[in-house]
Amino acid sequence: MIMRFYFALFFIFASFSAPATQWLKVDEKTFLIAPPTSARYLTSNQAVLIGQKCAAIIDAHGDFSALEHFANEVRKRIPKPICYLFSTSSDEEQILGMTLLANEFPDATWHAPRHVSMHFNEYQSALKDKLSRFEKSLQLSQSRLETHSNAQMQQRLNKAKARIEKWQSTAFSSPTLLKAAQVTLDLGEHSLVVAEIEGATQGGLSILSHHNSGLFVGLTANPIPYVQNSDLEAWLATIKKLRNSEKVTWLLPAQGKPYKLKALQKPISFLEAAINSDSMVMPEALLAMYKTDELTQTRLRLMYELAKNKQVQKMQKQGTVL
Repeated sequence: MIMRFYFALFFIFASFSAPATQWLKVDEKTFLIAPPTSARYLTSNQAVLIGQKCAAIIDAHGDFSALEHFANEVRKRIPKPICYLFSTSSDEEQILGMTLLANEFPDATWHAPRHVSMHFNEYQSALKDKLSRFEKSLQLSQSRLETHSNAQMQQRLNKAKARIEKWQSTAFSSPTLLKAAQVTLDLGEHSLVVAEIEGATQGGLSILSHHNSGLFVGLTANPIPYVQNSDLEAWLATIKKLRNSEKVTWLLPAQGKPYKLKALQKPISFLEAAINSDSMVMPEALLAMYKTDELTQTRLRLMYELAKNKQVQKMQKQGTVL
């Protein structure tokens, strides 16, 4: 059937998430942007923090079409200029998405973990590869369209082609390093404390809003940790320190709803088990801390198995296990 030919392309270009993206107003200076339920594990939460002088955007994701829609919404909804962009992790898709937003808001200063600046050539190569895949998908769909007469489909492919050409012709700049491990930035009667942290990826940032004591740390605060090339011990130390903070009231993770500080006990317990347990099977007490629906429990077990395998590989490299 013809629709099958275009499914992969539409997944990339039709921006299925954009119409259902939710803008949640926390207060007059804080918006949280949540993906639709269908994309909650694929698309990261975002935030817009507003001051009297300017505004800041926190985080991006890998859906370029949805990010273009988001940028347009920002220009419609936010009356202040965007002066800062923040990436809370070194995750590849999040960084590639932020390169797009940096072009949408060229006057903004983009801050990302130091690791991103040190390895930006690798991210540029990844971006080139991603756009190449987009182009190949487009070419495949165009060749299949030749055997089918569908004017509406051709219009969509033409729009997709224009987007690819736009992205390919864009010069992407690297982020700006923080002047210190921790800095305070002012949006105008809304100050932010931005700090380098060790968390879910090789380098991270935390952004603390003095206005409402909200902390934005992305993947590092995910209730179900997603372990990449992570130092689990350093990650655990970071969130334990955060849990004891007197300045933080609530956190926004990359996936899931914002939550109160005490709920950091979930990822803390997860990482403690991944580090200290001798069994590859997830402890029942840990399973009981999370929702009992099948999707949550399945994802929980998969992420725990991934974490344990990563930890075993690390210990084997260090020669601490046979």
